[in-house]
Amino acid sequence: MNNEKMGQFISELRKFHQMTQKELAAKLNITDKAVSKWERGLSCPDISLLPSIADIFGVTISELLNGKKSDAHTQDVETIDIALHYGDKTVKNKAKSIQAICAIVFSLLLLAGIAVCAICDMAISGNFTWSLFPISSIVFTWLVFFPVIKFGEKGICGTMIALSVLIVPFLYILDYLIDMSNLILPIGIPIAAISMVFLWVVFAVFKILKSRKLIASAVSLLLTIPVCVLINYSLNSIISEPFFDVWDILSFSIIIVAAALLLAGNFIMRKKK
Repeated sequence: MNNEKMGQFISELRKFHQMTQKELAAKLNITDKAVSKWERGLSCPDISLLPSIADIFGVTISELLNGKKSDAHTQDVETIDIALHYGDKTVKNKAKSIQAICAIVFSLLLLAGIAVCAICDMAISGNFTWSLFPISSIVFTWLVFFPVIKFGEKGICGTMIALSVLIVPFLYILDYLIDMSNLILPIGIPIAAISMVFLWVVFAVFKILKSRKLIASAVSLLLTIPVCVLINYSLNSIISEPFFDVWDILSFSIIIVAAALLLAGNFIMRKKK
């Protein structure tokens, strides 16, 4: 399916029926700008509009999709393939539009949060004091989560890279802004390093086992056990936290049971297939 070819065909049909873009748009309850974009090949009609367009011009939907008049012997298989491709493309375009809107709303909300913090701090303190902490946190959040919100699944890798690159500088900023007796960096950096390795391993597991998500989920759950042990060890060596307690035993038991249920579910599904 070719957007330019379809747009040219719609333009020819509209002119043949002595109809303006505005008149066609009024019949379809859309704007004339949308019709203009179709005819220039910049976009394509929503799949829900195809029956109405075909009815207005007295053509078939398959002729619209092909961008030309067809004879009675047009191959049905080719028409079905084009229709499926068009539907898939329309769905993807809608998803991209929704993601773009979400990214804009997300950015505006965080920007509003920064403005509110800055204004309140200036009004109360006459300077930037406590507001630097939430502002730096908001900026960090935007940089990390914007790729996945804007690009969806394709942005996960971007989010992972941003988190890996920015987590340590963010901890340094927090350490500078908050007086915690130099505990943020000694505790934060080892835990951040362990957590990032864990997240990248989970990311790789889901990439490798993308067709077996239940197994990937089970493996990821089981990986949390050694991660928790490493974090406990780090905390124990820094602030003398208990290395192992009853809550750890309970948590690990729940994780093992959950992983076993996921594996059992995968086995049952494969057996049914």
